[in-house]
Amino acid sequence: MGLFTWLGSLLNQLITWLGKVVAAFLEALMWAIQAVWDTAIASVLIVAFGADIVLHAIFYAGAIAGETLMEVWDPRYHNSKPSEVFSVTQAPQDSPLPTQRSKAKVVALKNWA
Repeated sequence: MGLFTWLGSLLNQLITWLGKVVAAFLEALMWAIQAVWDTAIASVLIVAFGADIVLHAIFYAGAIAGETLMEVWDPRYHNSKPSEVFSVTQAPQDSPLPTQRSKAKVVALKNWA
């Protein structure tokens, strides 16, 4: 599976969590992630965690309008290995995502590499 399959799976997980009303926001988020995936995200994840593993992620609104934070970690080492946090900027500016990290839903990142 490639990036597009992974993004589709992620989109479905997030829509299930937040509802279809925010589908346009989530689609814009997937496009923003895709734009920087190879250069700024996947390469960092491979170095930090290796390839071909299932990672966990949470998404929450950042402090800046239009900013979404994506925090990714390896669930096998959640107590001993730090997570990687990425800032993704997109439009629209209004985010349906929670602003508190603790309110974010954990999603699985499968076949992301």
